[in-house]
Amino acid sequence: MSAAIGGAMRSWSDFTLREKTVLAMGKVRRFYLVHFRPAYVAENIARRQGDCHRTGACCNLLFSCPAFTWKPLPTCRIHRHKPKVCKMFPIDERDLKDRDIVSPDVPCGFSFTPRSAESGRPLRNATK
Repeated sequence: MSAAIGGAMRSWSDFTLREKTVLAMGKVRRFYLVHFRPAYVAENIARRQGDCHRTGACCNLLFSCPAFTWKPLPTCRIHRHKPKVCKMFPIDERDLKDRDIVSPDVPCGFSFTPRSAESGRPLRNATK
């Protein structure tokens, strides 16, 4: 296991086949959303609250990002030039669930406000 601030991240060999599949589908979903559904991404980013706690969990979804480093502090070496998917993470509550597979004991600094009834969209169950 890799050490995360305040806890530990699970290693690839600790994941079940189902968890690996969820993480892989999450990568594909985020790529699709960022490149083909920008309005959906913007709507959800507007609901996002909090900030990054630099746990490194999102940089270790499915594989360890080669641009991520733990020292001197957990950070991205290409922060100014990182991919859109990284800049937008987390896009929605599903991303937080994916992130929690990797580092369940260390909470993410982000959360999402519930969708408002005025938006014309139904309130969605955040656990789905």
